[in-house]
Amino acid sequence: MSEKDEEEINNQIKVVILGSVGVGKTSLITRYKTRKFLKNIPPTSGSNFVNITKIINNKKYILNIWDTAGQEKFNSLTQTFIKNAKIVLLIYSIIDKKSFQDLDTWLNLVKERNGEKGYLLGIAANKSDLYEQSEVSDEDGKKYAKKIKAIWKLTSALKESKGIDELMEELLNNYINYEEKGNNDDVTVTIKLDKSSFSKDNKKEKGCCKNKKNKNENNIRYRSNYSSTSVISKSLSEDNISSEF
Repeated sequence: MSEKDEEEINNQIKVVILGSVGVGKTSLITRYKTRKFLKNIPPTSGSNFVNITKIINNKKYILNIWDTAGQEKFNSLTQTFIKNAKIVLLIYSIIDKKSFQDLDTWLNLVKERNGEKGYLLGIAANKSDLYEQSEVSDEDGKKYAKKIKAIWKLTSALKESKGIDELMEELLNNYINYEEKGNNDDVTVTIKLDKSSFSKDNKKEKGCCKNKKNKNENNIRYRSNYSSTSVISKSLSEDNISSEF
Protein backbone atom coordinates (compact mmCIF):
# COMPACT_ATOMS: atom_id res chain seq x y z
CA MET A 1 0.00 0.00 0.00
CA SER A 2 1.38 3.40 -0.97
CA GLU A 3 1.86 6.19 1.55
CA LYS A 4 -0.85 8.19 -0.25
CA ASP A 5 -3.36 5.32 -0.03
CA GLU A 6 -2.59 4.82 3.64
CA GLU A 7 -3.11 8.53 4.31
CA GLU A 8 -6.51 8.43 2.58
CA ILE A 9 -7.60 5.50 4.74
CA ASN A 10 -6.45 7.28 7.90
CA ASN A 11 -8.28 10.44 6.88
CA GLN A 12 -11.70 8.82 6.56
CA ILE A 13 -14.26 10.16 9.03
CA LYS A 14 -17.43 8.24 9.79
CA VAL A 15 -20.49 10.44 10.30
CA VAL A 16 -23.90 9.12 11.35
CA ILE A 17 -27.16 11.07 10.99
CA LEU A 18 -29.93 10.37 13.51
CA GLY A 19 -33.44 11.72 13.97
CA SER A 20 -37.14 10.90 13.85
CA VAL A 21 -39.19 10.32 10.71
CA GLY A 22 -39.94 13.47 8.73
CA VAL A 23 -37.33 15.80 10.26
CA GLY A 24 -35.55 16.15 6.90
CA LYS A 25 -32.38 14.12 7.44
CA THR A 26 -32.01 12.97 3.83
CA SER A 27 -33.01 16.38 2.43
CA LEU A 28 -30.45 18.13 4.62
CA ILE A 29 -27.60 15.80 3.68
CA THR A 30 -28.62 16.07 0.02
CA ARG A 31 -28.43 19.85 0.37
CA TYR A 32 -24.98 19.56 1.98
CA LYS A 33 -23.76 17.22 -0.75
CA THR A 34 -25.31 18.68 -3.92
CA ARG A 35 -26.29 22.24 -2.88
CA LYS A 36 -29.82 21.38 -4.09
CA PHE A 37 -33.23 20.65 -2.57
CA LEU A 38 -35.10 17.56 -3.73
CA LYS A 39 -38.86 17.26 -3.26
CA ASN A 40 -40.84 14.16 -2.29
CA ILE A 41 -37.97 12.09 -0.89
CA PRO A 42 -39.41 8.82 0.51
CA PRO A 43 -38.61 7.73 4.09
CA THR A 44 -35.25 5.99 4.41
CA SER A 45 -35.35 2.21 4.76
CA GLY A 46 -32.29 0.95 6.60
CA SER A 47 -29.75 3.58 5.60
CA ASN A 48 -28.43 5.76 2.78
CA PHE A 49 -24.66 6.01 2.39
CA VAL A 50 -23.00 9.16 1.06
CA ASN A 51 -19.30 9.71 0.36
CA ILE A 52 -18.05 13.31 0.40
CA THR A 53 -14.46 14.38 -0.16
CA LYS A 54 -13.32 17.66 1.39
CA ILE A 55 -10.02 19.51 1.43
CA ILE A 56 -9.22 21.07 4.80
CA ASN A 57 -5.91 22.83 5.40
CA ASN A 58 -4.54 21.30 2.17
CA LYS A 59 -5.33 17.77 3.33
CA LYS A 60 -7.94 15.45 1.84
CA TYR A 61 -10.61 13.98 4.11
CA ILE A 62 -13.30 11.51 3.12
CA LEU A 63 -16.60 11.75 4.98
CA ASN A 64 -18.46 8.45 5.14
CA ILE A 65 -21.96 9.67 5.98
CA TRP A 66 -24.65 7.21 7.11
CA ASP A 67 -28.15 8.65 6.84
CA THR A 68 -30.24 6.32 9.00
CA ALA A 69 -33.94 5.46 9.11
CA GLY A 70 -36.12 7.28 11.62
CA GLN A 71 -38.60 4.44 12.17
CA GLU A 72 -38.33 2.65 15.50
CA LYS A 73 -38.45 -0.76 13.81
CA PHE A 74 -34.99 -0.05 12.33
CA ASN A 75 -33.35 0.89 15.65
CA SER A 76 -31.40 -2.36 15.99
CA LEU A 77 -29.98 -1.85 12.50
CA THR A 78 -29.29 1.81 13.22
CA GLN A 79 -27.08 0.81 16.14
CA THR A 80 -24.95 -1.12 13.65
CA PHE A 81 -24.37 2.03 11.61
CA ILE A 82 -23.59 4.01 14.76
CA LYS A 83 -20.60 1.82 15.61
CA ASN A 84 -17.28 3.69 15.51
CA ALA A 85 -18.86 6.95 14.33
CA LYS A 86 -16.59 9.94 14.98
CA ILE A 87 -19.27 12.57 14.36
CA VAL A 88 -22.90 12.11 15.36
CA LEU A 89 -25.41 14.59 13.93
CA LEU A 90 -28.79 14.68 15.68
CA ILE A 91 -31.58 16.32 13.68
CA TYR A 92 -34.98 17.54 14.82
CA SER A 93 -37.68 19.61 13.13
CA ILE A 94 -38.45 22.92 14.81
CA ILE A 95 -42.12 22.47 13.83
CA ASP A 96 -42.34 19.05 15.52
CA LYS A 97 -41.81 19.19 19.28
CA LYS A 98 -41.86 15.40 19.62
CA SER A 99 -38.89 15.08 17.27
CA PHE A 100 -36.99 17.35 19.67
CA GLN A 101 -38.09 15.26 22.66
CA ASP A 102 -36.93 12.14 20.81
CA LEU A 103 -33.30 13.35 20.75
CA ASP A 104 -32.66 11.65 24.09
CA THR A 105 -33.71 8.32 22.56
CA TRP A 106 -31.26 8.74 19.67
CA LEU A 107 -28.48 9.86 21.99
CA ASN A 108 -29.03 6.81 24.19
CA LEU A 109 -28.62 4.56 21.13
CA VAL A 110 -25.24 6.19 20.54
CA LYS A 111 -24.15 5.76 24.15
CA GLU A 112 -25.27 2.12 24.19
CA ARG A 113 -23.17 1.41 21.10
CA ASN A 114 -20.17 3.74 21.44
CA GLY A 115 -20.08 4.69 25.11
CA GLU A 116 -19.76 8.25 26.42
CA LYS A 117 -16.57 9.33 24.61
CA GLY A 118 -14.75 9.22 21.30
CA TYR A 119 -17.14 11.20 19.10
CA LEU A 120 -18.42 14.71 18.47
CA LEU A 121 -22.08 15.67 18.77
CA GLY A 122 -23.89 18.16 16.56
CA ILE A 123 -27.55 19.20 16.54
CA ALA A 124 -29.36 20.53 13.48
CA ALA A 125 -32.58 22.40 14.29
CA ASN A 126 -34.04 21.83 10.85
CA LYS A 127 -36.79 23.49 8.78
CA SER A 128 -35.91 27.04 9.80
CA ASP A 129 -37.77 28.16 6.67
CA LEU A 130 -40.93 27.42 8.70
CA TYR A 131 -39.71 29.43 11.68
CA GLU A 132 -43.09 31.11 12.28
CA GLN A 133 -44.61 27.67 12.91
CA SER A 134 -41.88 26.64 15.36
CA GLU A 135 -42.86 24.46 18.32
CA VAL A 136 -39.34 24.46 19.80
CA SER A 137 -37.65 27.69 20.84
CA ASP A 138 -34.03 28.42 19.96
CA GLU A 139 -33.34 28.78 23.67
CA ASP A 140 -34.60 25.26 24.42
CA GLY A 141 -32.52 23.85 21.57
CA LYS A 142 -29.37 25.62 22.75
CA LYS A 143 -29.92 24.58 26.37
CA TYR A 144 -30.19 20.95 25.35
CA ALA A 145 -27.08 21.24 23.18
CA LYS A 146 -25.15 22.74 26.08
CA LYS A 147 -26.35 19.93 28.35
CA ILE A 148 -25.03 17.18 26.06
CA LYS A 149 -21.97 19.18 24.89
CA ALA A 150 -23.12 19.46 21.28
CA ILE A 151 -22.83 22.17 18.63
CA TRP A 152 -26.25 23.59 17.68
CA LYS A 153 -27.27 25.34 14.46
CA LEU A 154 -30.50 26.31 12.73
CA THR A 155 -30.69 24.65 9.31
CA SER A 156 -32.95 24.53 6.27
CA ALA A 157 -32.69 22.09 3.38
CA LEU A 158 -35.15 24.14 1.38
CA LYS A 159 -33.66 27.62 1.37
CA GLU A 160 -29.88 27.51 1.69
CA SER A 161 -26.84 25.47 2.64
CA LYS A 162 -25.42 27.97 5.12
CA GLY A 163 -26.67 26.35 8.34
CA ILE A 164 -25.58 22.78 7.58
CA ASP A 165 -22.32 24.04 6.06
CA GLU A 166 -21.42 25.97 9.20
CA LEU A 167 -22.41 23.09 11.47
CA MET A 168 -20.39 20.50 9.55
CA GLU A 169 -17.43 22.86 9.16
CA GLU A 170 -17.26 23.43 12.91
CA LEU A 171 -17.65 19.73 13.69
CA LEU A 172 -14.96 18.74 11.19
CA ASN A 173 -12.49 21.38 12.35
CA ASN A 174 -12.98 20.34 15.98
CA TYR A 175 -12.58 16.68 15.12
CA ILE A 176 -9.41 17.27 13.08
CA ASN A 177 -7.90 19.44 15.82
CA TYR A 178 -8.40 16.75 18.44
CA GLU A 179 -7.31 13.99 16.06
CA GLU A 180 -4.04 15.81 15.43
CA LYS A 181 -3.50 16.27 19.16
CA GLY A 182 -4.30 12.63 19.84
CA ASN A 183 -7.14 13.56 22.20
CA ASN A 184 -10.12 12.36 20.17
CA ASP A 185 -11.10 9.75 22.78
CA ASP A 186 -12.09 12.57 25.14
CA VAL A 187 -13.54 14.86 22.54
CA THR A 188 -17.11 14.90 23.87
CA VAL A 189 -15.86 16.07 27.25
CA THR A 190 -13.21 18.57 26.24
CA ILE A 191 -14.79 20.07 23.11
CA LYS A 192 -14.64 23.85 23.02
CA LEU A 193 -18.10 25.07 22.07
CA ASP A 194 -18.80 28.09 19.90
CA LYS A 195 -20.15 30.70 22.32
CA SER A 196 -22.27 32.20 19.52
CA SER A 197 -24.41 29.05 19.56
CA PHE A 198 -25.72 30.08 22.99
CA SER A 199 -26.12 33.78 22.36
CA LYS A 200 -29.57 35.26 22.93
CA ASP A 201 -28.80 37.95 20.43
CA ASN A 202 -29.58 36.53 16.99
CA LYS A 203 -27.86 39.39 15.26
CA LYS A 204 -24.63 38.80 17.15
CA GLU A 205 -24.87 35.10 16.42
CA LYS A 206 -25.19 35.69 12.70
CA GLY A 207 -22.31 38.16 12.74
CA CYS A 208 -20.08 35.71 14.53
CA CYS A 209 -20.88 32.90 12.13
CA LYS A 210 -20.34 35.18 9.14
CA ASN A 211 -16.91 36.22 10.39
CA LYS A 212 -15.97 32.64 11.13
CA LYS A 213 -17.04 31.57 7.66
CA ASN A 214 -14.95 34.28 6.05
CA LYS A 215 -11.98 33.27 8.16
CA ASN A 216 -12.11 29.65 7.10
CA GLU A 217 -13.40 29.88 3.55
CA ASN A 218 -9.89 29.78 2.12
CA ASN A 219 -9.14 26.56 3.99
CA ILE A 220 -12.17 24.58 2.85
CA ARG A 221 -13.42 23.88 -0.65
CA TYR A 222 -15.85 21.39 -2.01
CA ARG A 223 -15.21 18.59 -4.47
CA SER A 224 -17.76 17.50 -7.05
CA ASN A 225 -16.82 13.81 -7.03
CA TYR A 226 -19.62 12.80 -4.69
CA SER A 227 -21.22 9.39 -4.73
CA SER A 228 -24.20 7.94 -2.90
CA THR A 229 -25.61 4.48 -2.56
CA SER A 230 -28.89 3.35 -1.01
CA VAL A 231 -28.40 0.53 1.47
CA ILE A 232 -31.30 -1.83 2.11
CA SER A 233 -31.57 -3.18 5.62
CA LYS A 234 -32.18 -6.79 4.56
CA SER A 235 -28.83 -6.98 2.79
CA LEU A 236 -26.77 -5.88 5.79
CA SER A 237 -25.57 -7.55 8.96
CA GLU A 238 -23.63 -6.27 11.93
CA ASP A 239 -20.63 -8.36 10.96
CA ASN A 240 -20.13 -6.97 7.47
CA ILE A 241 -20.65 -3.39 8.63
CA SER A 242 -18.18 -3.61 11.49
CA SER A 243 -15.54 -5.03 9.18
CA GLU A 244 -15.62 -1.88 7.09
CA PHE A 245 -14.98 0.61 9.88
